[in-house]
Amino acid sequence: MQPLTCLVLGDINIDFSLQTPAYPPEGGRTHAERADFRLGGSGCMTAMALSRLGCAAALAGNLGSDVLGDWSLDRITSTGTDCRFVRRLAARQTGFFMMVATPGGSQTTFGSRGANALPLPADEIIPELANFNHLHISGYILSGDDQFLAVQRILERARQDGLSASLDPGVCSSAEAREKILSLLQEVNYFLPNELELRQLAGDQPQDAQVGALIAQGCGALILKMGERGSSYTDAGQSVSLPAVQSTAASSLAATGAGDCFNAGFLQAILAGASPREALRAGNETAFRKITNPGKFPA
Repeated sequence: MQPLTCLVLGDINIDFSLQTPAYPPEGGRTHAERADFRLGGSGCMTAMALSRLGCAAALAGNLGSDVLGDWSLDRITSTGTDCRFVRRLAARQTGFFMMVATPGGSQTTFGSRGANALPLPADEIIPELANFNHLHISGYILSGDDQFLAVQRILERARQDGLSASLDPGVCSSAEAREKILSLLQEVNYFLPNELELRQLAGDQPQDAQVGALIAQGCGALILKMGERGSSYTDAGQSVSLPAVQSTAASSLAATGAGDCFNAGFLQAILAGASPREALRAGNETAFRKITNPGKFPA
């Protein structure tokens, strides 16, 4: 079998976003000025973006046995993403999150992880790892102990089989599963937090010290996503920073999913032999593509 490039372990969600003029009191009512229904989930977004960028990728994740699962699987496969490890679980709902955004930048979220709360089938995934060159992990699948153990087994075997590995910790996971994430760093070539996740994991200290502390934990390189300020790459021998792609129009658009698409751009480039600077540029450009094409990229 021709080797695929990347296997992504991650979550698959439906994201329903509402923009309202005000948040109603309990039992109250408001009318949305805009409503968006889209496929989401950090791992899902990264896998689809990799596929859209021409990097052969497969996704391992869980969907429910409902109509939302049908719709999600159709959208994922339409990008060319390999879905051999996407399971449809009986009597489970597909993950669903509703975000209510109000003027001033506040966003209230209601959600159910649904099928995402179950561990991945490590016994099915491990025998096929040799078909891949790289393993990418979305931290949102590390919360439960059984989920963490499954991912830990897959990562350990992937490293034994010679795969490189990357990890995006996720905001919730960085707070709720901090020690689990830190325990995986020595097996990770590329660690991809944003600034909030970095602070949650490394504590309240200067950013250079935060980065240095996690590099000392054993990860090969730390790639920091800084939103409008761009991104940086740091390993034991060098540090490189690049500004974000700037646009007046983009500044007013939602950035949901931009970090996941940055992951795809960076990984596609670095796995193809690009330099850290070139890979940062590819990540920034892919994040910009997501921000300026909501609903069209990567799905």
